[in-house]
Amino acid sequence: MSFPLIISIKSSNVSNDEKENIRKFKPFGVILFQRNIKNLNQTKKLILTLKNLHPKINVLIDQEGGIVNRFPQFSEFKFLDNLQYYQIYLKYPSLAKQLVFLKSFITSFHLSKLGFDINTIPVLDIPNAQTIDMIRKRTFGDNLKINIELNEIFVNASISLGITPVMKHIPGHGLTSKDSHFSLPVINSSIKILEKQLELFKYFNHLPYAMTAHIKYSKWDNKNMATYSPKIIQKIIRQQLKFKGLIISDDMTMKANQYGIKESVYKCNQSGVDIFLDCSSDWKRYLEVIDSFEITNRYKKSLKKKKLKTSFNLKSINIIQYHDLYNELVKVYGI
Repeated sequence: MSFPLIISIKSSNVSNDEKENIRKFKPFGVILFQRNIKNLNQTKKLILTLKNLHPKINVLIDQEGGIVNRFPQFSEFKFLDNLQYYQIYLKYPSLAKQLVFLKSFITSFHLSKLGFDINTIPVLDIPNAQTIDMIRKRTFGDNLKINIELNEIFVNASISLGITPVMKHIPGHGLTSKDSHFSLPVINSSIKILEKQLELFKYFNHLPYAMTAHIKYSKWDNKNMATYSPKIIQKIIRQQLKFKGLIISDDMTMKANQYGIKESVYKCNQSGVDIFLDCSSDWKRYLEVIDSFEITNRYKKSLKKKKLKTSFNLKSINIIQYHDLYNELVKVYGI
């Protein structure tokens, strides 16, 4: 059985030690970063190597496009930030919808062809005037209706090509001017304002995975960030939002997490996290997780489900035509 841990690897190759550990401990997934990617052929071979070590492993990536791009040197993955599509929508709704579809379809085609299983999209945070650009640029703006419309296109195109989405950062990263990669954001907004952040997540509560926010919402829980909060995970996410999928922690190496690995595992066990994400590439940390992270019944049941498969024959798709259409639309409208 796969263990509910998502790991990272150190370089563009899998070391002998990493191979041995992946084969032995069978983590749920490996998430790849820019450091792991030299070129597309190498990436495809790397993913094949990982899957030969553990056939049921999931290979993940955070490939939103725009500001978050693990393939910056490749034209195949060059797109606008999501916020720019929102701005286009305000003038040309139909054009924005076409561009969002093309961005997602092209990205998902290439990810599927390379062998990826999961992309950690969509970002469902609703920004306000104070929201940090690191989050704002990754959203489709502050209008709920537009967010639903564009995110639905974004997600469905991904699913159609066999790439499973992960909604984030639940229950909402849109109310802070701080980056949780570097410090712990604390939000003191009222319950009424907090609940507005939930509306978009509620619409997409049918998705199979949700990634937590490393943020403390003082009106909900003044002691724990969301990842560590039994109240937020059990009462807000599970009961109020009626989310039945698997909850993945955000990366445990982020500075917002102020605890060591043992305490982090303990607090995730208490809150009800289903999958532990740690991007340290450190097997000393991973062995601590494997030793004490509790496997939930929800996770066990999920292993019986088959991986998402593309509804297209990838060989029959002339992806260059999709690229050309995207570039032509951008050129014609002077974007």
